[in-house]
Amino acid sequence: MADAWVGVQPDVASPYYPYVKVTDAATLAGAENIPYALCKYLMDLPMPGYAPPSENRYPRARLKKLLYWDGELPLNQPLPTAEQMLSIKYNPMLPDAPPDTERGYRIFPQEMVRQSQHRAQSVLRVYLGDATRVQGREEMRDAFLWRQQIIYVIMTNVGMETNTGMTAISRAYDMTQAIVEATEGVNIGGIGALTGTRISKFDDERMNSGYKIYQYIDWHGSAPNPFFDNRKSG
Repeated sequence: MADAWVGVQPDVASPYYPYVKVTDAATLAGAENIPYALCKYLMDLPMPGYAPPSENRYPRARLKKLLYWDGELPLNQPLPTAEQMLSIKYNPMLPDAPPDTERGYRIFPQEMVRQSQHRAQSVLRVYLGDATRVQGREEMRDAFLWRQQIIYVIMTNVGMETNTGMTAISRAYDMTQAIVEATEGVNIGGIGALTGTRISKFDDERMNSGYKIYQYIDWHGSAPNPFFDNRKSG
């Protein structure tokens, strides 16, 4: 049946058959990879022609040391190697892979429900929250975009919350500040920059406390989703 608005017949090969897509629209394609991209960015791994800096004036260097080293004065410790950082990152593609025997998994590119931590360790989770429709700039081909929320959860066992030797006397807040410094104003592929909206404090009334950072990024995305476009189904 032809669409009365545009006067064209639906194509049986179209993903919208038996209907017709009559306007280009933001699809959020690619946004599903945001948590993984942010975790990889925050881990600051070596790349060809790039070696991660170790000085504490770099926020990602501070974050890595605070996440990896549990003892006192973590910023006085050497920068964790790529192998060490990868050993504490949970990989959902390899869910049965054993974690670091001493530290366990500490970096999660998705929301996960875990029991209260009874060991002294820190955890970072990054996942997607709500998405809302917002109006874009007039010159854009799609006047409406998706504003995708991103949530960071930083949690620390109380046994090591105050052993950093830093002014804040809070490992969780030190990590929170390092993440904000490393991400605010950075464009990771969306339209515009990562922008914070609020930070909230929480605790589980047992052994862990921490912060949640709420950011957003405006996202367009086309169709079909390029991640699946060239992949075989099944």
